[in-house]
Amino acid sequence: MKVLIVDDSKATLEIVRRALEKYSYRRLYIKKAATAVEALSVIGSWQPQIVLTDWHMPDMSGLMLVQEIDKRKMGIKIGMITTVDDEDEIDKAEKAGASFVLSKPFEDADLHKKIKPLVRSIEEEEIVPATNASKDDWALPRLPQLEKNLQRAINPNVRISPIKKQLFDESKVPCLMAVFEDSVLKKPKVVALLDVYAICVFSKRNTSITDEQLQLAIHKSNVCKEMVDTCQDVLDKSAITFVDKHTRRSLKLKNVSFIPENFNKLEVMFAKDGDKRLDFACQIDMLAQGKVTLVAF
Repeated sequence: MKVLIVDDSKATLEIVRRALEKYSYRRLYIKKAATAVEALSVIGSWQPQIVLTDWHMPDMSGLMLVQEIDKRKMGIKIGMITTVDDEDEIDKAEKAGASFVLSKPFEDADLHKKIKPLVRSIEEEEIVPATNASKDDWALPRLPQLEKNLQRAINPNVRISPIKKQLFDESKVPCLMAVFEDSVLKKPKVVALLDVYAICVFSKRNTSITDEQLQLAIHKSNVCKEMVDTCQDVLDKSAITFVDKHTRRSLKLKNVSFIPENFNKLEVMFAKDGDKRLDFACQIDMLAQGKVTLVAF
């Protein structure tokens, strides 16, 4: 999830950056801007999901920046981090589009508490209504059936939902890639791509995997072999829901690979057409929303 920090103070930019890097729920990709004008340029090219801005800046105030972002209708969540503590001014900022105003100085936990509703809201906005559009030409599972299977394999509290088509960006690596094949012809039929959060959700099957291991996976891309093996076990048990509509045979899990960095075919798979793919979110307990993309061949 991408966050842009805007402040004319280098010291404040670093304080906010370090606080965001300690945010445990999700790894945040961070950029900084020293002015509101620079921020608008970054917003146009990088398209952050969250902007955290100071109020008093030389070329354009934070309030004016909030108003300009709101005018662009990009769906960006905005927070203000400022010395302003006048209730009327704070009310003005919130009416302009700021989700919160956090007073300086602040503790890391204060910022984490403020941004969590924004992060959860962005996760929820990814979810789309279930569609009845047919994918019968491809060996892609029905989500209700897959959800029941994952609840049996991982935990009864697992929930999955269809989400918007995922585009490739820096949050897609590292990932886990699983190949499902026709059990008789040995021909690949579906590739599953799990982001690091989905890896963590699937890993909840194994109660010996610690919260510390999950945090290392999220923030350091350190996915241990135990997590990969657990995901492989879950995916193997899920293969029964991948049914070739022509042969009526369930697919078989061929292999699982941990992908630490980007390669050309990965971007190609994320660019596949909507009728040949299925994107869904998976979530359990207090873990961040995981995303899975299934691509059919």
